[in-house]
Amino acid sequence: MKLLPLLMLVGGSLAAGEIPLPLPNGGFENGLDSWKLEGSATAATVAPDAAMLGKNGLRMQSEPARFSLTSAAVPVTPGKTYKLNFWAGSPKALEQPQSNLDAKLVFRSADGKEIAAAPAKIRKWPVAMIANNFFNEEYTMAGAAPEGAATLEVRLSSSGKGPVGPVNLDDFSLAELDDIPDPQIAEGGGHPVPSFDPQLLKNLEDEIKADPYRGKQPPRIVIKLDDFGAAGSGVHARWKKVADYAASKGIKVTFGIIATRIQNENIADFVAWTKQQHDSGRIEFWNHGYDHAERMDGKKRIMEFGGEPYEHQKQHMTDANKLAREKLGFPYVSFGAPFNATDENTAKVLAEDQDIKVWMYGDPRNPAGKKVLIRCGAVTLETPTLIPNYAAFVEGYAHNRGAEYFVLQGHPAGWGDDRWEQFTKIVEFLISQKAEFVFASDFAGSPDRSASHPRSRLGWRDTHDPAKRRGKGKAILIADSMRGSLDRKAGAEE
Repeated sequence: MKLLPLLMLVGGSLAAGEIPLPLPNGGFENGLDSWKLEGSATAATVAPDAAMLGKNGLRMQSEPARFSLTSAAVPVTPGKTYKLNFWAGSPKALEQPQSNLDAKLVFRSADGKEIAAAPAKIRKWPVAMIANNFFNEEYTMAGAAPEGAATLEVRLSSSGKGPVGPVNLDDFSLAELDDIPDPQIAEGGGHPVPSFDPQLLKNLEDEIKADPYRGKQPPRIVIKLDDFGAAGSGVHARWKKVADYAASKGIKVTFGIIATRIQNENIADFVAWTKQQHDSGRIEFWNHGYDHAERMDGKKRIMEFGGEPYEHQKQHMTDANKLAREKLGFPYVSFGAPFNATDENTAKVLAEDQDIKVWMYGDPRNPAGKKVLIRCGAVTLETPTLIPNYAAFVEGYAHNRGAEYFVLQGHPAGWGDDRWEQFTKIVEFLISQKAEFVFASDFAGSPDRSASHPRSRLGWRDTHDPAKRRGKGKAILIADSMRGSLDRKAGAEE
């Protein structure tokens, strides 16, 4: 039995209108009981080092072969929508980009005949190709029970396109969707912090307390705060609030500067404040693009470093770096693209750049000679974008304990009091976990052999400290890693 029995049922925050359904042994604490393996006797194993919560998790791995692993059947009602959540990640994501593993919701009639799923009430699909994620990420699938359906099964199967995995999977859960409520609007407008089952949150916190790091070391934390620039001639109060809070806690934070916001002449107060913070060693300022612009080319969205030609990206990188030297008196060492969207032209530009050493949320398979810090979609400050969310953070953190680092993105200019409270709760939690708050540039001395794979423990820390430390990729456009597969991120701006 999992340490988190409630999570076996709901697999995350239980939204309004969701009725949890028991999926036998969805956490694999009892080996492969209630699951049927066909086609290969060794493709599916249960192991402690595959676990994300509890003691055991599922590992799928095999040479090219056809096989499937199917759950026990769960009764369903025709016309109702059913949602599946599960978590998956790969310890070999850098070496093998594709897992060649698929997931499917299988509806059957009373006589056992498979029936195609009907469209779900939510915009999710009953099939999914499981990516080889660097971190453990949450997947959401859904389908409506068609006419004549009596049961639902979860089936994992090889795609037949190559070797499978290794992929670690855990915490499969099913829910029936009733009425889908309209989005909530907070007093004064905007969306409130999403609700979260308080008992589930306590279970997650207890799980972490019982086993904080899964035998590894506390994580290193980069607080990546986007869209900094001058407000009038000075600094907006919300950014100063972050700086003052970080100083009071003795932690490092990083601010990403949009170059066009520092090009005016009458920003003396901003420049003085920024230089003071830089010289104090409390804040790292990094390149967040020249103009953070986007445009549409027909139906295609083009972003500053995602879709623009090489010459455009080269000029914007050069101009942003030049402005930092001229206005602020120091060069940028780290880069994080607007919208987290980059492509092969970005890699070419970065490979030619002498200032930038660290690429946050970059392409780990084409690192351009930089230290790439990979994004964990499940462990971030904001869920959805612009809304810090302590409970969602804890859920993702619990599933990724033992990772070497997390780069946590946020947008302080959009944080009112309720959102600020959530941010500080996350920081206080990390302090209690003995996490080390660092700059992105602190990784600049690490070798490129692992592209700073978050689970490799072969990065910067190992070259400076004898003590070693321990989930939506595109070939062309890297935009919010695996965003299309995952159900973690919402909102438009990054």
